[in-house]
Amino acid sequence: MILVSIVGDFYSSILPVFYEFKDKIKTHIIVHDDYKNDELATQKIIRGTLSFIKENKLDIKSFIIKMDEDSFTASIKVNEMISKHVKSYKDLYINITDGLANVGVLISDEFKPKGANILTYDRYDNEYNILTNESLKSYKIDKSIPIKTHLQLKNIEVVATQDIGFAEQYEESLNLFFEKYEADRLLYKNEPKYKQALLEKPIGFLYEYYIYNLLKRLNYDDILLGVRVKDNRSDTIFLENEYDILMMKDNHLHMIECKYLKVLDTTALLYKLDSVRETLDEDANIIIVTDFDIYTEEDKIDTKRPLLPLKRGLAKRIYLRGSPRKCVETFMHDVDSIFMLESKSIKKTLENKKSFSSIKDKERDNMQREIRVFLQNKLSCDVDFFDPKEIDKLLQYKTSKKLSIATKDAMKDIKIVELLRYIRQMLQSTKEYLSMHEVYAFYVENIKRNV
Repeated sequence: MILVSIVGDFYSSILPVFYEFKDKIKTHIIVHDDYKNDELATQKIIRGTLSFIKENKLDIKSFIIKMDEDSFTASIKVNEMISKHVKSYKDLYINITDGLANVGVLISDEFKPKGANILTYDRYDNEYNILTNESLKSYKIDKSIPIKTHLQLKNIEVVATQDIGFAEQYEESLNLFFEKYEADRLLYKNEPKYKQALLEKPIGFLYEYYIYNLLKRLNYDDILLGVRVKDNRSDTIFLENEYDILMMKDNHLHMIECKYLKVLDTTALLYKLDSVRETLDEDANIIIVTDFDIYTEEDKIDTKRPLLPLKRGLAKRIYLRGSPRKCVETFMHDVDSIFMLESKSIKKTLENKKSFSSIKDKERDNMQREIRVFLQNKLSCDVDFFDPKEIDKLLQYKTSKKLSIATKDAMKDIKIVELLRYIRQMLQSTKEYLSMHEVYAFYVENIKRNV
């Protein structure tokens, strides 16, 4: 198979066709105009495809034809140069998608009557048409390009990615961290079970992991987390970018930016994200997830104020959203719709989301919180030193177990030690649930007057 690719305004439409036929192509001819921008685009394609060919040990020979699109003579020479590589015109496929209009017409007129195949790619339906003298047939693209390969074909180097395994390993912990502990995240972050793993990661990274876990069961083709790239524009010029979450569906590469903030310069961020769209894909959709209390205000857009950041974002296919923590199902439907993933059942998907098995009893959870608040407020403690496992021992009435040495060492105030001792004694003497009001009353009667 001989594939001719004509570089135009949306050159990434060349890549799905190249990837679809990569195992059949023997010769790849890239035709481009002598305009500077077209030369730069062609260099990215040729370097990216050559890197891919070498890595996958494919037997594909690549050639570049540079021409003046507005010259009839140059177009005739292009036809002659292509003919030199052809043995049977039935093996010739000419991709004129988004290419140079004049060249596409002249090449088609020259080679279609001889039996060649004229190919066009519909990037919105992710399918291609093949026009011959006898027929016009449509075919669905079978192979979705993996994200790393998509970037490689555009001569973009993936420098690093975040560990998806970490996000999945601590899914339950991350769900609990963001959805359950509204006011006590710093305390929870020090829980021994998760201390080492969570303390090493800034909360912004943890938020990316949490968002990834919400989306990982949707109907995408590929997903990457925390992607740092080096976009090589020439031998000496490159751009560095970082993407929180990239998601590929039907050869469309989309992006989610995670900002765990309640205050954000949305205008500056919109300009920044719009500037990196070419690196991703010309028709990429971008979602910004923040920690805003209101999830979305799209229904409140004032049509008389054209410069509002939210309205500007919608015009650029950049969607600003608040925190999904309290509307997980809405958020997942949102991503599914904007990225056109066509997931079958979001509600059913959520059934597989890891529950909070660490704290299943709401009453028990509330009592843990109550003990912490009590110790902080009533006894004027500046630091919440309590280890949740130590509280568990009290709540589960396992009074034979003593507090750990580490916890005791952290207690500088003798009143705390005395209080815990009396709480343990009380729990030994009764099997009933003791409210903190009862504990505090006991504290007032037996400790406060003696300290």
